[in-house]
Amino acid sequence: MFSSKRAIVLSGLVSLGLALLSACGSSSTSFHQQPVTVSIATSPTNIGVGANWQYSATVSGSTNQTVTWTASAGTIDSTGLYIAPNTVPNPAAVTITAQAAADSSATKSATITVQLTDPLGSVSNVTPLPSCAGSLPNGTCYSMTISCQGASDLTAYLKVLTPQGAPIGTVLFGVGTGGSGLYDQAYSGGSSVVQSIQLAGYNTVQVSFGAPFTSSQPNGWLQGPGGVRRVACRYATVADWVYHNPTMINPGVSVSNSSPMCATGNSGGSAAIAYAIYEYGLSSNNELVMVELTSGPVMSRIDQGCSPCSSNVEGPVCPGGSNQAQLCYQSADASVIDEAYQATGSSTPTPCTNALNGSPASNASALFLSDSILYNGPQTVPITHTAIKQLFGDTDTSNAVAEGMIWNEEISPIPALQCLSNVQHDIPSYTTGAQQIVADITSACH
Repeated sequence: MFSSKRAIVLSGLVSLGLALLSACGSSSTSFHQQPVTVSIATSPTNIGVGANWQYSATVSGSTNQTVTWTASAGTIDSTGLYIAPNTVPNPAAVTITAQAAADSSATKSATITVQLTDPLGSVSNVTPLPSCAGSLPNGTCYSMTISCQGASDLTAYLKVLTPQGAPIGTVLFGVGTGGSGLYDQAYSGGSSVVQSIQLAGYNTVQVSFGAPFTSSQPNGWLQGPGGVRRVACRYATVADWVYHNPTMINPGVSVSNSSPMCATGNSGGSAAIAYAIYEYGLSSNNELVMVELTSGPVMSRIDQGCSPCSSNVEGPVCPGGSNQAQLCYQSADASVIDEAYQATGSSTPTPCTNALNGSPASNASALFLSDSILYNGPQTVPITHTAIKQLFGDTDTSNAVAEGMIWNEEISPIPALQCLSNVQHDIPSYTTGAQQIVADITSACH
């Protein structure tokens, strides 16, 4: 009897063991480790020579998010910061690849095409405003939405004044910093400049990216993220729209474009113009035939501006003047550059301030050089389709003179340059400055 019971017990244990093994086998299937895969966040389809894009990747199937980046042309660092070559490669389509550290067989690639100039944005929602601000009366004002690759949409505002007869050209006006303001209001001599050029027979178009139309865009076209060069697309896109929409600017004309079109801007406004004619192709496209850059361009070499003043990097200045020769920004200037890397309402990151204070990020120098107007360093820049005049004040103690003259030295043909006696940074606010701007534009915008 005991033998029979023992056999029954053993038989039951065997059955139980087989059941447990079967259960464990099915359980191991349900907990099978997922394969490691890599995905790359949305990236642009094209980019200008020397420009940059911050790539990012996500690794699935592993807690190790580290990837190794490679590029078939240009450079890309360990953070995914890609900088295009300074000439169009062959082939122009560049392959960017992210390889997972957790599994070297797990890769993902994206393609970006390098072209001669940065891509312009688009304009939508063009709306006439019921009233027009500023010092000069009888203007027509518009608002429009500007969309640029890799930057948030922004509203731009135009104030248009037209001559009595058929216009002989169109002149754009921009103010400093991020262009938030009207030229006829921002400078004590601004209204006389605009009115004099209007009376000389030109359409005048003042461009604002904020004040006095709205207080919600205090940083103007410099609002990030994206970096200075990328957000400069906004001004270039507005200028391109003005060129291609002459009947919106002046309904009394019957022409296909706003040629001859010219522009002037002070300080940050001069930088926006320089980006437009060089990085965004408004010179090579024959859109801007003449530009008057006053107190700048101040973003010629951001990498030198966002560096400690103790490094003593200096540029040329007005002979006999009291200009600062150092290219470095002051702290207030650095905070303006920071804005181009910050989301709306954010106060971080502060890459220029950090670099100015001697604590740059590992890729700061390369990023700032790529975002500079002179992104190719001390190499000659051919700008042959646009006549250029630069005005400086010999008592301007900001770094605008040194930055602007560095740009002057690299342009071919060398732009005309003039230093005005006893004039400070806001050149249109001085009688001699205002008169010189009018004389230069009316004599060369043709």
